[in-house]
Amino acid sequence: MIDRLSPRDKKFLMAGAAALTAYLAIVYVIQPIHRSQGVLEGKIENKIEFIKKYYEILNQKAYYEQQNQTNEKIQATLNQRFLDGDKPGLAAADLQKIIVDIAKQSSVKVDRVRIEKPKLQSGVLSVPVEISVRSSLKDLSQMIHLIENNQKFLVIEELVLRTTSSKGLENLKTRFLVTGFIKELVSKETKKI
Repeated sequence: MIDRLSPRDKKFLMAGAAALTAYLAIVYVIQPIHRSQGVLEGKIENKIEFIKKYYEILNQKAYYEQQNQTNEKIQATLNQRFLDGDKPGLAAADLQKIIVDIAKQSSVKVDRVRIEKPKLQSGVLSVPVEISVRSSLKDLSQMIHLIENNQKFLVIEELVLRTTSSKGLENLKTRFLVTGFIKELVSKETKKI
């Protein structure tokens, strides 16, 4: 049957077969390869972006280490500002010792020291200590100055001042309430207080 075709028809048939082969090659071979190449390029781009972000994070490591050191310094400073005892009784004893030492430095005579019941203030446990002293105005003002400028965070909540003689402000009897704070925030035990 192909032998009966004219040479011109054979050329058209060969051209049609070549066109059909080229079309099938494009549709079933080249396009799938091209699509898979596009998918691979997309995956490669995604991986390149991931690596870039990874290196950006790695380059910020020094910044985060510096922030960590800053936070540790702040934490250490805050720890120094709170009383050392974890329990209210230990913290009150620590506060009492601090106040008595300050009174000795100020040449103030301590008459009485009394530990009050712990209080909860803004989620932080405070330990109040009441102290009664005899002193001159100058010594008392030095004691108050030392309490307010102590390394620990201390607050004078109450101050009651009376003179014991009519000669002036050289013989004072003073009662004040000094409060220190425990670094541990509210716990189950302190909620019972």
